[in-house]
Amino acid sequence: MTAYRFRVKFDPDPTSLWRDVVIGADRTIAEFQAVINRAVGLDQGHLWFVGGDEDYWDSAVKYQCPQEYEESLGGDPVLRTERIENAEDVTIGEMTRQLGLEQYDRICYLYDYGDEWRFYAILKEVLSEESSDTEPAVVNQKGDPIDDQYDSPGIDEGDPPLPDPLYSVLPETAVPVADLRELEEHEDIVHVIPLLSIETGFGAVCERFAIQFEETGYVLENFQPGWQIVEEVDGTNRTEEELLAALADAVREWHAEIAEISGAMTGQHFGEETVEAMHVELEAELERKGYSHLL
Repeated sequence: MTAYRFRVKFDPDPTSLWRDVVIGADRTIAEFQAVINRAVGLDQGHLWFVGGDEDYWDSAVKYQCPQEYEESLGGDPVLRTERIENAEDVTIGEMTRQLGLEQYDRICYLYDYGDEWRFYAILKEVLSEESSDTEPAVVNQKGDPIDDQYDSPGIDEGDPPLPDPLYSVLPETAVPVADLRELEEHEDIVHVIPLLSIETGFGAVCERFAIQFEETGYVLENFQPGWQIVEEVDGTNRTEEELLAALADAVREWHAEIAEISGAMTGQHFGEETVEAMHVELEAELERKGYSHLL
């Protein structure tokens, strides 16, 4: 009994459009693709494949849509530089074994070889108690579906990167911790939690923080060219404390993902101690606010 939760992100703008999909190990890649495709606003009128990591065309293994796989059977395998599989014949469990996927590893999904709609999926969670026959379903999401798939994929530069009041309050890059705390004076902001504070000659500045509105929580990171939302937590039907607990869990999950990403980039292994070290400010803030029982 095993199912998987993948976070599928739109490659050009991964913080603005993503979907969490849960799928049983015995379901096929083609079934997985059909749910993703529909959930992000695309159709099924073009060729596609799923590959390893974020390699797209350079993937060593390509799980092709059935139509392309069947049409390519007559091709010369000697000329191929990658292994080709039929996405309709390979289950999600088989794919994870073939690619050696572990938590926070990635796969890629390319749809429409002309316009090249690119998505990548992070294996966020292995659900060992879920049925292996669990039908693929979207369990969490952010961002509106694509309006017109025949527009070139990309980011709408006219959209503000952050929700108000953040967009009008935050500077483009780091923000003084003192100014960050003052955001709690806004009546619609419940909690602000600095997560990565750096001492400078001008005092402490923050480059990662969490913020809780009445019905939504966000984890923000100072990337180039500025602040980006990396996690959004829905607070609908949750109490203030329940939303704070869920936001704290999202922070811990993001810290674990950062360690995995850094490890992949540097070739090093970062253990639980490294991840725990990133939780220090989170735990201190929860204790300061009287929520030490959430640690």
